[in-house]
Amino acid sequence: MERVILSDFLLKLFGSELYLNLKEADMKIIGFVGSPRKKGNTTTIVNEVLRGAREAGAETKIFNLNALNIRGCQACYKCQTPDGKCVQKDDMAQLYDEIFSADAVVLGTPVFMFQVTGQTKIFVDRLFALLYLKDAQTTDFGNKIKAKKAVTVYSQGQPDVKAFASSFDLHEGVLKFLGFDVRQRIVGGGMRTEDAAGGNKAVMEKAYAAGAALLT
Repeated sequence: MERVILSDFLLKLFGSELYLNLKEADMKIIGFVGSPRKKGNTTTIVNEVLRGAREAGAETKIFNLNALNIRGCQACYKCQTPDGKCVQKDDMAQLYDEIFSADAVVLGTPVFMFQVTGQTKIFVDRLFALLYLKDAQTTDFGNKIKAKKAVTVYSQGQPDVKAFASSFDLHEGVLKFLGFDVRQRIVGGGMRTEDAAGGNKAVMEKAYAAGAALLT
C-alpha cells in the first residue's frame, strides 16, 4: 500500500516521463562471464552490454564464474520443490540470490571445443534449482522464475559467426526452459587476440544497444 502511495506521489511530482526514468533506475542487471580470462573478449563484450544498461539507468554487476567456487550439480533433487533451494554450500548461493533479485541477466562465454566453456556449463547445470518437479512420472517441471530478460554473448576465434549456431541454439534453449526470455544473441567472431573485441565497432555497438534495450 505504501509503495502505491509513493508511486502516485512521484508520478504527480515529476510527471510521467521523468517518473518512468526514475523507475528504470531501480532495474538491476547482472552479468556472468564463463571465461578463464578476466580481461578477455567475452568480458569486454559483456561489460559493454552492462554499460548500455547502466547508462540507460540500471544498476549493474558482473561476476567471473572462473574465479568462484562452484561445484557441479550433485543430482540430489533437494531443490526440486516450489520453495526448494540447492543444498550445496558454495559461491553459487550468492548467484542464486543475484538472479532472483535481478530484472535481467547477461551470460557470456567463449567457444571452447564447439560449445560453451566448462565453467559456463557447470553454472547452467546448477540453474536446475530454478525449476521444480511438478510430476515425477511425467517429468513435468515448473519455473521459479518466469520471462526474466536475458542477453547471451559468445566470443570465438572462428570468423564465421554462424559456425557454432547449433550449439548456441541448444544453450539458449536450456535458458528458455529455465525461465529466461533470451532477447538477443551477440557473437564476436574472429577474436584471435585477447583485445580483439574492443576494436570491433559493430559488435560493441550491438552490445551497447542490447544493454539499453533491456530497460524497455
